Amino acid sequence: MRRCAISAPNPYSTIKVYTLSAAALSAALVALFAWWFQPPWWMLGSYALAAAFIALTVPRMYRLFGYKTDDEAAWLHARNLREHSTLIQRLETAREALVELKIPQGIQQANMLNAILDDYRSVVETRFVGKTFTPITYLNAARSVQEHVVQNLTDMVAVGHSLAGISRQQVQTDLYQEQQQRLSDLAAENEQFFTALTETAVEVANIRTISQFERLDTLTRLVSLAQTANNTGKQ
Repeated sequence: MRRCAISAPNPYSTIKVYTLSAAALSAALVALFAWWFQPPWWMLGSYALAAAFIALTVPRMYRLFGYKTDDEAAWLHARNLREHSTLIQRLETAREALVELKIPQGIQQANMLNAILDDYRSVVETRFVGKTFTPITYLNAARSVQEHVVQNLTDMVAVGHSLAGISRQQVQTDLYQEQQQRLSDLAAENEQFFTALTETAVEVANIRTISQFERLDTLTRLVSLAQTANNTGKQ
């Protein structure tokens, strides 16, 4: 089932707007005070300092009363839904093409990734949304790996079309074998990514403290795989 992506303001942008608004209001009040009462400089200076202090309390109060946590949770939830929806659409397109080309290994992996994406979303929503600890490193690494798997499946589609063309010519046996090997290599790489995604999701779901999260060996491997995938995609 597809879910519509929603948008939410970045919490850092939100507090920036609040702080600037408070600073502007304080400056306007200081100017009004100076124009209306025409106080001596020391009184005006004291009033200005008090106004500045009040304006600077806005970020503290934003955090103290939990508004920052609420906004971060809403932003994380919106981001996760948006990226999940985009990735699901790309995955469905690749899967339909794999079915048409009758590439069983690709179809199986597309179904597997679909299940992994659902598990990933559940982990994010139950483990991180509404919490003060937001592991952006994990979220970015996992999403990078997921996107690379989808790209590999898309590459399988391209290879499948080339194999169909070669089959129609009934020649170039070596080229046919090379493309078959390319399919195997893409599938093998995806299996490696699947293992890292699944194991990391399980460990993340079971952590109790931030220190445990930072010591996850699977997280380190996932980040390394994400960096490799990104570098490969840029070549």
